[in-house]
Amino acid sequence: MPKFVSNTIQVHVAAWVEHLQQYNYLALRRGSTDPLYPGLWQAITGTIEPSETAINCAIREIREETGLIPKQVWTIPFVAVFFDPYKDEVNASPIFGVTVDFNQQISISGEHDDYKWLSLEQFIEVVELPSHKIGARYFWDYILSKRDKSMFKFKNQDLKMY
Repeated sequence: MPKFVSNTIQVHVAAWVEHLQQYNYLALRRGSTDPLYPGLWQAITGTIEPSETAINCAIREIREETGLIPKQVWTIPFVAVFFDPYKDEVNASPIFGVTVDFNQQISISGEHDDYKWLSLEQFIEVVELPSHKIGARYFWDYILSKRDKSMFKFKNQDLKMY
């Protein structure tokens, strides 16, 4: 019988692009030697370490996988669920959205071999996993498209920004 776990996160990174007057989303391509989904375009994902919260994992993974520093952080009102056939686990992943400065230098980790800044529509077309498509759409629908973005904004002053 599969186990039910919740030890992973998903993070959508967006930046306001002034000359386009729109938010663009960051898509990362997994390296070709990655044992799970090589070459897959995706949002940031990661595994929560025993001593950290899901949101602190999200911030750490952003820093490790891109070198970017988040300006604002939101919890997206959706939990991704996926099955890992190699571990026989059903996994529930909280989803976060962050904004960054579009002009920040990106330094991708060894997990990935390329990145792209894409419009929402392009991002949804490029990423293959359903939860990444839904997470990006919900980030837009519930947060980025709103004038008042405070409803799901993470307000804890103790958040580690690494």
